[in-house]
Amino acid sequence: KNKGSWNIHYNFDQYLYEPKKGSGQGIGIFGRFGASDGNPNFMHYFYSIGVGGKGVIPGRPLDQFGIGYYYLDIKNPTFTGLRTTRSLLRDEYGFEAYYNCALTPWMRLTPNIQIVRPAQKEIVTSVTTGGGIPPTISINKESIGTATVLGVRLQLIF
Repeated sequence: KNKGSWNIHYNFDQYLYEPKKGSGQGIGIFGRFGASDGNPNFMHYFYSIGVGGKGVIPGRPLDQFGIGYYYLDIKNPTFTGLRTTRSLLRDEYGFEAYYNCALTPWMRLTPNIQIVRPAQKEIVTSVTTGGGIPPTISINKESIGTATVLGVRLQLIF
């Protein structure tokens, strides 16, 4: 399809608790929603939601935190081969949490964790062919599971 593609998206963030109005400190929620017809990309629906905050711990006015979840609905293309019809993708979802600690006003340390179940279902690890008529093809695959990623970032502000 070359014409008639569409997508729509909406983003929001809102403080639920703000001890001093206009200070940029408090706790709030955020979210995103997107939808498309899946042409030309595979994204059908996307949403994320989370909670974040800044300066809510006494004596730590610059510290920030966040925790969120996302879900990606895949409009899965199917591929037809000689013997099978296959769907190569699946819906994806993930979770992330971080804490941004202000060591000084100009230095921040941020540990985080991300847990993702990717859209790709499996990876081809090897392909072997055998003689004969017709020749035989053997494809070895490995399932792709959920990944957990731990990270640490050091930021210098100048």
